[in-house]
Amino acid sequence: MSRKRSSFTTEFKTQVVLEALKGELTISQLATKYAITSKNILNWKQLFLDNATLAFEATDSTKSSKAELAKLKKENEKLNAKLINVASQRDAAITQLQGLDVAVKKKLIDTHYSKLSIARQCEIINLNRTSLYYAPKQTDDKDAKIINRIQEIHTTISSAYGYRMMHQQLIKEGYRIGVNKVHKLMKTMELQSKQKQGDQNKIHPYLLHDLALAKPTKL
Repeated sequence: MSRKRSSFTTEFKTQVVLEALKGELTISQLATKYAITSKNILNWKQLFLDNATLAFEATDSTKSSKAELAKLKKENEKLNAKLINVASQRDAAITQLQGLDVAVKKKLIDTHYSKLSIARQCEIINLNRTSLYYAPKQTDDKDAKIINRIQEIHTTISSAYGYRMMHQQLIKEGYRIGVNKVHKLMKTMELQSKQKQGDQNKIHPYLLHDLALAKPTKL
C-alpha cells in the first residue's frame, strides 16, 4: 500500500527555510523537529534562494506602480477640471440660445446634421418642433385691403368697435364680408375694442317706478 503524500503550506515551508538559514539547528535536527525529510528542507531552501531576487523586483515594481498611479490621478484631476469648465460654458451657451427669437432658432436647426437629430436640436434650444415645419398662410390682396380698412376705422372712426360693430361699418361701406371673418381678422390683428372709461361699471337708473303697466307688453 502506497504512502499518502503530505501537503505543506507556503507559510510552513517559509518557516522551516528561515530556521535552516539561521543555522541554529542542522538539517537533520530540523527534519526530526518537523517530522519531514531532509530532502524536503534542502529543496525548499534552494527554491527560496533561487527566487530571492523576486522580493526586490516586486518592491521596485510596486514603487513604479504607485508613481504611475499618482501621475494618472493628477491627469484625471486636470481632465475633470476642464470638463467642469466646458460643461459650465455649454450651459451658459444653451441658456442664451433658448432666449433667442423663434425665427432665429429655426435658422439654427441643421436638418442635415447626422450626429444630432432634429428633435434633439429643438430640445436643446427649447423650440417647439411643430413650429419648425409651420408655414404661415400668405394674406391675399382682398384680406390685406380689409385689414387696412379695419385699422383705419379703429383709428379714425371709433376704437370702441367690437367685431360686430366693425362688421356693420364695413357692410355700410360696401364690403361683402361675414361677421365671423371680421372676428377672425381682428383677432389676428390683436385688435380689441376700447370702451370709454367708466362705461363698463356705470349703473343706469330704473325709470319705470311711477308707471302703471296695464298689460305686460304695454309701456
